[in-house]
Amino acid sequence: MENYKYPTREEWLEVSRTFPEMGTFGFSNVKEIGLLLEGEKTAKEVFQLQNLYHWDSVLSTKVWNLRQSYVITLVNFNRGIAQTDQDFKSELKVINLRQFEFYFETTMYYLISARDIIYQIVNLAFIQIRLQEREVTLNKILKNIQDVHLGDLIKSSSIILKDVNELRNSMAHRFPKTANDFRSEISEDGRRYSSFKRKAIDYDKRIENLTTGIEHLHLFYSEIKVELSKQFSLENG
Repeated sequence: MENYKYPTREEWLEVSRTFPEMGTFGFSNVKEIGLLLEGEKTAKEVFQLQNLYHWDSVLSTKVWNLRQSYVITLVNFNRGIAQTDQDFKSELKVINLRQFEFYFETTMYYLISARDIIYQIVNLAFIQIRLQEREVTLNKILKNIQDVHLGDLIKSSSIILKDVNELRNSMAHRFPKTANDFRSEISEDGRRYSSFKRKAIDYDKRIENLTTGIEHLHLFYSEIKVELSKQFSLENG
């Protein structure tokens, strides 16, 4: 691994230009004590704005990390990764493969994590009786949100991000969909055994999942930002 080379400036720029513009929604930090003492806003309103600002800052960090891991993933893939027996004789291609695997999984984590942070912001911004932080899930948001249009946007986002979400969950909780799956199978009654199921890694499909996942997250982010701008004053709105 000592022969690994970080992305060059040219490699970085080539890939980073394909990452869509995302960051914070643009919530401002509020002077909570002043607002409360002057009675300009209620305690509930100050709580909402103050928490939205801090969740927005978390989203910014998640998106920044997502962009970094996305770029390094694609740079290593573009350099050429080890896929064939002959490729595995090349130290550099093996290094590129190991880096690709690590940063691909990291990118999937940050992608879904960014989506989940947006759910937290939706909860604070649009749900009248807000859910506790630990209770925020897709199903509970859809159950409690009253705006039909916003509910449809969130439901649609869950559908288009379904494949990426399942891919990420498989890496975290189940046999990973990113690995060669040569496991045998047996029927529930134990009478039928099969070892013929073979599913090799499709790296091109993984890149497709990665790029479309980023596009769909950006679409969700953009749609929620439009809805937020209707109700809140955003710095970059």
